[in-house]
Amino acid sequence: MAPEGDATELEHHDEVPEAHVHGTARDFRRGVTEWFHGFSRPGATVIAAALVMSVAAADVFSGPGVDLTLLYLGPVGFGTFFAGLGVGAGLAVLAAACAVESSRMAGEHMAPALMAWNAAQHLGVFLVLAGVLDAFKKRLLHEQQAARTDSLTSLANRRAFVESAWVELERARRHGRPLSLLYIDCDDFKAVNDRLGHVGGDAVLAAVGVTLQEAVRGHDTVARLGGDEFGILLPEIDGPGAAALAERLRAQLREALSRRWDRVTFSIGVATFVTPPASVDEMILRADELMYQAKRSGKDGWRAGTWGTTQAVA
Repeated sequence: MAPEGDATELEHHDEVPEAHVHGTARDFRRGVTEWFHGFSRPGATVIAAALVMSVAAADVFSGPGVDLTLLYLGPVGFGTFFAGLGVGAGLAVLAAACAVESSRMAGEHMAPALMAWNAAQHLGVFLVLAGVLDAFKKRLLHEQQAARTDSLTSLANRRAFVESAWVELERARRHGRPLSLLYIDCDDFKAVNDRLGHVGGDAVLAAVGVTLQEAVRGHDTVARLGGDEFGILLPEIDGPGAAALAERLRAQLREALSRRWDRVTFSIGVATFVTPPASVDEMILRADELMYQAKRSGKDGWRAGTWGTTQAVA
């Protein structure tokens, strides 16, 4: 079905996507991301060191009967998580020294050997904490990356694409700039799999991913949306610019794939929004409808439409 409303279609030449991202969940993820990246390495180091010294001061003034050693774990962990293992190790040394010295200043009398033992014990605990937290952070970052990356093509996956689309949609709404979306589908991919086998089909998809990534700007988002479907998010690109890219992509894909595979073609939906739509769902749906029109028009082509107060010019 052709797009309705004030869409202007440009001559030329799979399932409706489910990009349901609710505002509350999106805001929560953004808040977590901002918190995670909100501390610079020097800033986190200064804060953690200040907290260590604060615990040491409290340990001195609390007297010999109160043990505040466990409180050092907080700043050591904070510094490790936000500034890295090297900073965490340094904080562990500082915390161990402060713990022993504050006990001495509070009036505890210990033999040198006992003091050394306590210092080594504290240092060991703090270093273990730093090591565990650093490993946890690396694992967390790896899982975050894996959750946003398609394993076959190394492109962004659908989840990451939708999140980026929300960000660009809000930016376009704020600044009044156009936003375009290309929805790319491999024609008759089942036949490609039947002819080449699933390993060959995966190789085709991987080659498509490399070609698409090389063809766009650094701040454009290229994603595998599922199966043989790809999406490209084009901030500040108007209708003619998006249509020109679609035509160029067809040529580049044909050239790249013809080196190893023949008869692999693509249908592309090119949706441009001069006035931002209400949701990412609508953006993807419009581009998906246009891609279907390209398929019904004979495949191996693109179909474009523009939504907004200003009509696109072919």
